[in-house]
Amino acid sequence: MVARRLPDGRIPVLLSAHAGELVAADARAIADYLDRFPETTVAQVAWRLRGTRRVRRHRAVVRAADRAELVDGLRALAAEREHPLVSRSPLTAAPRQAFVFPGQGGHRPGMGAAAYRALGGYRAAADGCIAAFEAAGVESPLRYLTAGDDSRAFSEIEVQGAQFVHAVALAEVWRSCGVVPDLTIGQSLGEVAAAVVAGSITLPDAVAVIAARAGVVDRLPGRYAMATLGIGAREAGPLIAAAGGWVELSVVHSASTVAISGDRDAVLAVTDAVRAGGGFAREIVAGFPGHTSLLERLREEFQRRLPESEFAETPVQFIGGTTGDVVDSKARFGDYWYANLRNTVRLDRAFESAIRCGAGSFIEVSPHPALLFSIGQVFESREDPAVLVGSAHRDEPLVEALSANIVTAAIADPGHGWGDYLERADMGPPGFPNAPMRAIPMWAHPEPLEAAAGSPGLNIAVERWEPATPSTPVAGAPARLAVIGPGGDADQRPLARSLRAAIESHPAAALAAPRDAEVVVAVAPTFDGADAAAAAQALTELIGSGQPDYARALGPRCHTVCLVTVGAEPVGHREAPPSPTQAALAAMHRSIGFDYPEQSFAHLDLISRELTPAAGRAAVDALLSGCGETALRESESGYVLFERSLREVPAPAQWPLGSGALDDVVITGGSGAIGLHYARYLAERGARRIVLLSRRSADPELLKALTARYGTELVAPPCDITDPVQLSLIAAGYGGAGASLIVHAAGAATFGSVRELAADAVADTFAAKVRGLAHLAEVWPVRADARMLLCSSVSGVWGGRGHAAYSAANRLLDVIAARLRDAGRHCVAVKWGLWQGSTESGRSIADSAGIADIERSGLRPMSPVEAIEASLREWREDPLVFAADAARLRAFLDGRRSGTPTVEAVAHEHDAVSVADAVRGQLAAVLGIERAAEVNLAESLFDLGVDSMLALDLRKRLNRMIGRTVSLATLMGEITGDELVEQLGGTVERPETAQKVDISRD
Repeated sequence: MVARRLPDGRIPVLLSAHAGELVAADARAIADYLDRFPETTVAQVAWRLRGTRRVRRHRAVVRAADRAELVDGLRALAAEREHPLVSRSPLTAAPRQAFVFPGQGGHRPGMGAAAYRALGGYRAAADGCIAAFEAAGVESPLRYLTAGDDSRAFSEIEVQGAQFVHAVALAEVWRSCGVVPDLTIGQSLGEVAAAVVAGSITLPDAVAVIAARAGVVDRLPGRYAMATLGIGAREAGPLIAAAGGWVELSVVHSASTVAISGDRDAVLAVTDAVRAGGGFAREIVAGFPGHTSLLERLREEFQRRLPESEFAETPVQFIGGTTGDVVDSKARFGDYWYANLRNTVRLDRAFESAIRCGAGSFIEVSPHPALLFSIGQVFESREDPAVLVGSAHRDEPLVEALSANIVTAAIADPGHGWGDYLERADMGPPGFPNAPMRAIPMWAHPEPLEAAAGSPGLNIAVERWEPATPSTPVAGAPARLAVIGPGGDADQRPLARSLRAAIESHPAAALAAPRDAEVVVAVAPTFDGADAAAAAQALTELIGSGQPDYARALGPRCHTVCLVTVGAEPVGHREAPPSPTQAALAAMHRSIGFDYPEQSFAHLDLISRELTPAAGRAAVDALLSGCGETALRESESGYVLFERSLREVPAPAQWPLGSGALDDVVITGGSGAIGLHYARYLAERGARRIVLLSRRSADPELLKALTARYGTELVAPPCDITDPVQLSLIAAGYGGAGASLIVHAAGAATFGSVRELAADAVADTFAAKVRGLAHLAEVWPVRADARMLLCSSVSGVWGGRGHAAYSAANRLLDVIAARLRDAGRHCVAVKWGLWQGSTESGRSIADSAGIADIERSGLRPMSPVEAIEASLREWREDPLVFAADAARLRAFLDGRRSGTPTVEAVAHEHDAVSVADAVRGQLAAVLGIERAAEVNLAESLFDLGVDSMLALDLRKRLNRMIGRTVSLATLMGEITGDELVEQLGGTVERPETAQKVDISRD
């Protein structure tokens, strides 16, 4: 694989640590090391940091071409000085990236000349655009784009076309460096480039739009002008009225910046008036009065020049300044582009729409920043930070400015693929500094768990069901429990009736209405049909009906919601494979819980829907146990409650890849990120033939390159595996003597709460992953010793915010693997964590905002090579393969447990503990600090390292410990530990006294 390159050719060297001062300390230590070992290269330092360190909260990158530049940058970083080759991270989680394309005004002849000469990626993209203009019979914009001393006049199509080409080619440079857009924003002419980069319109259609624009505005002779004013639309109104000529408001950039168009003399009169009042005003280079009523007479001609086309659906959201919102794929093509030319541009609304869509990084793709100031004005009133960068600056060398800006945007993403810029190098001389750590670990980011044998950098675990030791409920009033059905209403089915009867007869429980209950018990519905495909259809209909949102029945007293299933979990090796619907519903339940952070979401699995009185009492005991993921099973001595845990295990022996396992490989999702990683890995290891199945073909140039390099026959017939007829035809043509290995990596994902999910989107999530696999297993010929490897997700095991459908689909995949093994097939479902660089090759199943949510759980990006090596082993059960911040993941998983008060949780009813000790102890627990005495309560919780997720955990712990609730806003503010003690009713400790609180009270 060819390493990426920044435009300036320098190597990015990444440093990271738990705290900002530790980054400086690390930089100082590395600079000292380079002084001791002057023969060490930049590549060696970068490779060592990449191979031995994981990415932490505070990050900095030094761009260096040689050792002298690296040392200079490191010394500046150590001294906390600004330096042109140093970039620091402003964010702790990956933001969604927005590419912003301005309209006319910042263009100039030759604006792309330097990039065209110096950057191969820019030149290739620009040439592709130029070819599209020539193919359409339109005058080429290349002369204006690369103009030198040419003093001839330029036509409107050359000017507008060049600005479009420059924007598209610059965007390609950004993408080639791994900074890809999650959404695009366009202003006026910039909307055309924004739509192309988003994939919303084709390049030929874009050329047609630009040609139509240029063609009609050439029909507007006259002395027109446009100008930007540093005032709001309301203030501009009186000035426009007093101008003494024709002027209209044409662009609203923000609440305090607008643009006007009209007769030149009138526009200049308004700009003079603004300047006279001490305000900012600047004329824009434009030859026509854009976005004014004067263009209405050209509507018919303009639309006649446009093609009969439409907008495409695309995962990248295209936001237009025309409407100030995401452009619907159903918008009428001709009407939209006329409105784009005629209507007032509402950039203010477009920026707000982008923020609502989660954008936190705005990258202006232009020859000189024109809109960053306006975006910054939008963020002035917001507390959340944002990344605002341009691409170039007219007063700076292009490759320097572009490289610095690319790194500034990239470093905001903790999962950015910095390793992709590096060629493999040796580690250099010994004695390289260790990662700096605080003497007292105040941040909850300790070193990762010890990696499993044979899989460096990874954690490998399996699900285990072990006998639980339920805690005894606190003596006092019986706990109030309610039993509901999937829709939140009372359920009269036999299992629900049996549970109600058991609650009524239990001495520590009382039956209550849902709004009055402390524990709400939701009984999972049953469905006809035993296979996973039938389960997927039933779940799609269930979600479409809104029934899974049973949590809407919660009342103010509810602290736990427990789903009761039957046969969802394989507790013992002798049990039959799980029920697909029950297992998937349990996975959905775990994800639904993230929308209700004030409650704990638990799960109880039963072996039968028939409850004897003894079984009923044991079930209520389990509901009151305070455990999270549980299963009740009958033994010779009575009923035993099992609790699920994750246990790290050593990786088993590797597959004998040379024994025919790679003779005939089939990879579904073959054009996606994971599928292509597998194809490359297996080709490198001698795969004879690989068939890539995907709705769209993989990149033919990539396939040719792999074939040429490794000799592997790679074929990629377009195939929708959810279509059994099409799949049968492809299997007949490409199945050969039978597959030796099937890697099922196909899948789509829809994220959102269950109340937001549409049935068609849920069906799409289940389609390839579940139904497609069922079709594949049925029609594709396989050898008797063939292996199947299914790409599942840890989301199916522990859920995630907005993952209800995605978690259920992956849990169904786990069930399919179990059933295939039960039928004698060699099949394993690998429950993956987060893949490194998943947005950089092929398609990613989650956007950057989704990945940021996943990382908040403690997951870190895995090396694709290490992940694949861990999967190609002799597994006899489905492993979880992931990289993680151990303490953060532990806090994440512990936070899903029930919060039922127990004797163990509150010690003994006659005991007492100081509030200060309770606060200090629980802070130590959530931060992963072994000795509670080391927690300094004089520091703010924020400085101690309490973020939003840890604040949720701390809130629950304090409530269980001392029976009092603190608002999340308080915990996330600047409150110190001492101030928290006082707010909870305690007093700050003094050597001679400490107030005691009876912790047994309700």
